[in-house]
Amino acid sequence: MAKAVKNKATTKAPTRQMWRRSAFIIAVLFLMCAGIVGKLSVIQIAQADFWREKAVEQQMSDNPISPKRGTIYDSKMTVLAQSATVWTVIMSPNSIKAEDMRVKIADELSKLLDVDREKLYKKTLKVNSQYEIVKAKIEHPLAQTLSDWVQKNQLAGVFRIIEDYKRYYPLNNLASAVLGFTGTDNNGLYGLEAYYEKTLAGKPGRIVTAKNGWGEDLDVKLKFEKTIEAQDGNSLVLTIDSVVQYYAEKHLEIAVKETGCTNRGSAIVMDAKTGAIIAMATKGDFDPNEPMTITDPDILAQIALLAGDERSAAVKKAREEQWVNKPISDYYDPGSVFKVFTASMALEEGVVNETSPFFCRGYLKVADRIMKCHKPGGHGSQVFSEALSNSCNPVFMEIGQKLGASLFYKYFVGFGFIDRTGIDMLSESKVTDQLYFDESELNILNLSASSFGQNFKVTPIQMITAMAAVANKGKLMQPYIVQQVLDGSGNLISNTQPKVKRQVISESTSSRVNKMLADTVIGGGSRNSYIAGYRMAGKTGTSDKTYRGKDVVASFSGYASADDPRYVILVMLDEPHTAIRFGGTLAAPVAQKIMTEALPYLGVEPKYTKEEIAAMERTTPNVTDKKISVAQTLLTNSNLRYYVVGSGDTVIKQIPEKGEGIPKDGRVVLYTDENELSKTTIVPDFKGKTMGQANVSASNANLNIQMSGLNTDSGEAKAAGQSIEAGKRVPLGTVVKVNFVYTDEIE
Repeated sequence: MAKAVKNKATTKAPTRQMWRRSAFIIAVLFLMCAGIVGKLSVIQIAQADFWREKAVEQQMSDNPISPKRGTIYDSKMTVLAQSATVWTVIMSPNSIKAEDMRVKIADELSKLLDVDREKLYKKTLKVNSQYEIVKAKIEHPLAQTLSDWVQKNQLAGVFRIIEDYKRYYPLNNLASAVLGFTGTDNNGLYGLEAYYEKTLAGKPGRIVTAKNGWGEDLDVKLKFEKTIEAQDGNSLVLTIDSVVQYYAEKHLEIAVKETGCTNRGSAIVMDAKTGAIIAMATKGDFDPNEPMTITDPDILAQIALLAGDERSAAVKKAREEQWVNKPISDYYDPGSVFKVFTASMALEEGVVNETSPFFCRGYLKVADRIMKCHKPGGHGSQVFSEALSNSCNPVFMEIGQKLGASLFYKYFVGFGFIDRTGIDMLSESKVTDQLYFDESELNILNLSASSFGQNFKVTPIQMITAMAAVANKGKLMQPYIVQQVLDGSGNLISNTQPKVKRQVISESTSSRVNKMLADTVIGGGSRNSYIAGYRMAGKTGTSDKTYRGKDVVASFSGYASADDPRYVILVMLDEPHTAIRFGGTLAAPVAQKIMTEALPYLGVEPKYTKEEIAAMERTTPNVTDKKISVAQTLLTNSNLRYYVVGSGDTVIKQIPEKGEGIPKDGRVVLYTDENELSKTTIVPDFKGKTMGQANVSASNANLNIQMSGLNTDSGEAKAAGQSIEAGKRVPLGTVVKVNFVYTDEIE
């Protein structure tokens, strides 16, 4: 029988390979543990603040509270832009306990607030939310109505009406291109609103509520809410005077319409001694309360003919163009106004003096080109001061050549024409070397053209800043428009001090140029800027934009008074469409009208000559209820005439009435009979008449005319406008104001 084999268990010793595998696994596990421990250490220690903030972000709902934007005032603290209080309606859906209440809210509140009913109902279903905006920026009457509704329905725990702000411009279009506007979020989008955004904006507040891990507000039992109040913005006090701004805009707007300007117009008034901007106007413009509304009816009519993308593009372009602040953004050839600076250079360097003789043949040959004078046949013999008054191009080309490229460019730089002025405003245009000739490019042809203001471009703000330097004893000032910054309590934070950038010409040269420019107003091409008692100084300009005579820029720049200049003005009409398009005929009268109102308002005292006093209007004396013989004596003693209507012996009514203005030698109508009081006369059409012709027409109609726009050398000025329209019936003796304009064709 076979012997059984007994099974024996055997233990196999670990091989070297097994030892290596085990060691590797242990090492990996060790490294993993070390990595995890290390990462936890980094998270819990080194990155603790970071992850804490992340956790808070996930656990907190942060909703902004709008700050009150700072106010913008004019120089007399008239409000130009302010933030009016409005209200935003907030709903807490997790406080709504019943479906019927959700339906009621959706049904009634959607009608009350004019919001979409279905969208509002869906918001009421967000039961884990404590903060849902129902409607933003509602006005006070609606907010009060809503408050009453909330109280009536016992929903004070569901709704909150929180204070918000809406930007408001109480003077509508006034200074709109300067102020700019804000967006729906109250952030500045254009103009000073954008440039001073950080100053005006303030710091938003917050309403913080707790959220769970799914991003929903915590259950009402665990509700957490914290309010951090907003910090109001600072306010600006401008150098702009809203009254002078109104004068500038009023007369500029009339001129733009009457001359048919296709590229708008601009005007600036500056304090020559400080560089402060007193007025800055652009017409056409817009209402910053409704900046998206296109205001030009002609452009609106053109857009109405378009459709689709073409229409959208036209709307966008029209909006952007009406927002442009033309005085600081547009380039133009300055034309003959620039002769002021060529004259200043030449006098400063001793190249000419006031009596240096010149002869104008009507042209000057420069290189291979014949460059003409604006006056056919030329001006003949004249001294330098007369050449400036006559605005003679050939003479100034000769002077430019005498100066040479180096000196001309030196002063061109000195007057600030190769740099931005640095005014504290948005969108001042860049100045590149494509806009002017540098010294190396000033060959005889370019130098000659530049000397009378053609073939290079400037901005209106550059031009008036340079003109102010000529007026202000040769000192080029830094222009500015914000005088002060105030905090929310009205405390002064900063105040702008006038800054002299450099001395361009001497005080002596400045004085000499002032006198010559005053002479151009008395008897030269700037006669239409004359203002009795203020001794205006100035220069007109007419530049050809196309060099083919199709489109021009008519401009004028001047200041008062020539003896002690304080206020400088520049008026520019871009692409006027009238028979006569010279700066002296179109732009100078606008400056005259603006300054006639602005200078007395600004406290500049007039100093009348004997001739001006003799020509001034009188105040009609009171002769009502007096005997005819007494009335006649009083009027005669006042250098006034009279005309008796009726057969009575006592004056029962007079026209003009007592205290009203009447021109020297004017006629007062004396009524002595009740039956004659209804007598009237028809106002003639004075337009186009000379002073003599207008006087005859007025006398024949038994009317008085008060003439404006004339200096002591009346010449052949012609009536351009009248205060009472032709054809209207008025009482005998009525005073009609007639504005006269010199039609000299001087550039």
